[in-house]
Amino acid sequence: MQKSIYKLLFLFGLILSQSGIAQDKDDGKNWFTAFGETFDRAPDSLYQQLNAAENLKDKAFFIEQIANVHIVLGNTDSINYYGKLLEDETTNIKTEGLVSNLYLSKAYSILGKGKMLQGLYEEAMKYYLSGLEITKITDSPYLYYTHSLGLASVYINNEEFEKATPLLDNAIENSENSYFTGIAKQCYGDIYYLKRDIENSRSYYKDALVDLELSPDKKEALKIKLNLGTMDVVQEKVDEALLLFDEVKNTAHKKKYYDLYVEAVLRIGDVYMKLKDYHNAQMILSIAHINSVQWDRLELEKKVIRSLVDLYSEQKDYENAYALMTQYVSVSNRIIQEQKSKEIKELEIQYQTLQKEKEISSLQEEQLLKESEIKRQKTIKYAILIGFLILLIPIAALFIVYYQKLQAQSQLNEQQEELNKQKVSSLIREQELKLVKASVAAQDEERTRIARELHDSIGGNLAAIKMQMNNLNDNADSSVIISQIDDTYQQVREISHNLIPSKFSQNAFTTLISEYINKLDKSSDQDIVFMPYPEEKINALDESIQVEVFNIIQELVTNTLKYAKAKNVEIHLNVHNNSLQLLFEDNGIGFDQSKTPTGIGLQNIKSRLDKLNAELNIDSSINHGTAVTIEIPL
Repeated sequence: MQKSIYKLLFLFGLILSQSGIAQDKDDGKNWFTAFGETFDRAPDSLYQQLNAAENLKDKAFFIEQIANVHIVLGNTDSINYYGKLLEDETTNIKTEGLVSNLYLSKAYSILGKGKMLQGLYEEAMKYYLSGLEITKITDSPYLYYTHSLGLASVYINNEEFEKATPLLDNAIENSENSYFTGIAKQCYGDIYYLKRDIENSRSYYKDALVDLELSPDKKEALKIKLNLGTMDVVQEKVDEALLLFDEVKNTAHKKKYYDLYVEAVLRIGDVYMKLKDYHNAQMILSIAHINSVQWDRLELEKKVIRSLVDLYSEQKDYENAYALMTQYVSVSNRIIQEQKSKEIKELEIQYQTLQKEKEISSLQEEQLLKESEIKRQKTIKYAILIGFLILLIPIAALFIVYYQKLQAQSQLNEQQEELNKQKVSSLIREQELKLVKASVAAQDEERTRIARELHDSIGGNLAAIKMQMNNLNDNADSSVIISQIDDTYQQVREISHNLIPSKFSQNAFTTLISEYINKLDKSSDQDIVFMPYPEEKINALDESIQVEVFNIIQELVTNTLKYAKAKNVEIHLNVHNNSLQLLFEDNGIGFDQSKTPTGIGLQNIKSRLDKLNAELNIDSSINHGTAVTIEIPL
């Protein structure tokens, strides 16, 4: 049985994961590690002490210790859980003043970090702003600068640099803690890195390293070294980059920073791929893939798969590249599903909290009413009875009138709703009619043009040939008739070729799409990537399919640029197993498919796909981008 190279590599990685260490081929030293497990929780003693704690001070201390362990490990769900637990404990126990604000501020700091790691920057901003509202620099400089620099990081991720710089300058000028000055300089390095100003970015990163390497927490310093290594790769300083990446890898392994370990291994693999050392790149990236799968870190797994796809593509191994792209789509869909599940769970928690608050409020009101009723019962018993009898009749009359008005208003609302539906339906029919009329008019015009060409040119030639054939004798010159027949044949070919746009017959299909993408990439802020596999099969497709696919890509890109607010767009086109697969993915704002009506653009796409017997699947949700997959049988 034939086995793919990818399956062999995966089996090789599993053997490494059982042995624990992959050996360097030259000197036998430890090179890369495939871990069998991760340490994703705090020591059991902390949980036991938390359960035994009886007062808020002790509970807050152990909750904070456990949360910090999960922050180092990058376990976002656990970070958010213990941040919310500290917030609830502080809210439930009635403490006032500085003590209450201190514990709430710590809870907001933990929640802000958790939301940042999840990429939920708007929610992180909410917690950091809430922390700054209740925390003054005189009360706790540590918490104040934690919230301040956390807020600056949110602004930087949103590319709102002008809002971040005052917060960073304040930390650099006024903070006496080298950790916070280092973080502020690191943020400035990030700003210049995003602006592609490598020299200024490198300068700030090196200044930040001087401060951060004095801190017990080495994770931020390692992140800076990863970025410095990446800039060395851009500047073709490959040996210096590999030294930095190797230092990060080894330190992250020792400190159990598993996310940074995989990130360093991933970048080392990319360097080897850049050097065309495909053997080592393949082994390194395969080990990174196994670790990410073993730890169930989906975002890391997605990054590694993408690098493996690029590796196999460079080696012209399109079978494995396509198999990994299928896995890439599966991981993307799983991330979207988990995000949806988390959103639903959060909504359920919010609903349950609201219901409990209503029950508490109802019980309190009921208790107050009972106490008031007991006090006043003897004195106002007869007054209530007489007043009730006096008011009963007019209240009943008012109730009847009010009920009648409600009935009338309800009927009017139903009628108005029906009228609105009819108007909407009429507008849709009018729009469809306009589209049909435009299509018919275009077809009639094209038919008229073709008929004119056939009548004036081909018809005239055939009539002349017929007359000469009728007068043909033994001494006639047949070369004239043959010349006229050849001329008629060329005219028929020209008419048939005019029915297909000339650019599809004169240029390679992938070149046409690449030129179109490059024009958009230069004229917009979006980063658009087009990846065809394999190009020779795609360029050999029937011209009618090429025309439809090109128009579909144009429609998808147009919709994304107009509505999605995406920074990155990826377009993958693959030919595999007698079908053409199109994957279109963006990281924009997404949309709710159940509430968003089908627009004209999507209707046009579906109409084109119906002619090709193709399948369409759209996966999108609010704030999580959109993925469109299309499969066209060949």
